[in-house]
Amino acid sequence: MMPENRALNLARRLEEILRRTLSCHYTEFEVKANDDLLNDWKSPINFALGYCYAKTNDDPDVKNRITDFLGNDFIGEGINDVIVRFEWHGLKSEEDAYKKIESIIDEVESILKHSTND
Repeated sequence: MMPENRALNLARRLEEILRRTLSCHYTEFEVKANDDLLNDWKSPINFALGYCYAKTNDDPDVKNRITDFLGNDFIGEGINDVIVRFEWHGLKSEEDAYKKIESIIDEVESILKHSTND
């Protein structure tokens, strides 16, 4: 798979997760799997996590999980940033960058599922 296709496929997966959680059209909240998520995934992910936290009536367990994720696991301005600057992010290779991106998306999905009880 070509690297740009792999990055775009990851962005599409994230878009699907965010749209499902937020029940929104892809043009809302910058969740489109194009330059939006490829270059800036912080804003839409933070928005979705905050939205789900609010839906739990400020559950402290959800807050702790989100805080831990944002402070320890979430890196990069966007998917492309993690791939291009993998060494800066403390990763050993581009392949490690893709694995980290997949891990981040998995964790976002897990947090959102648990906080919305889907």
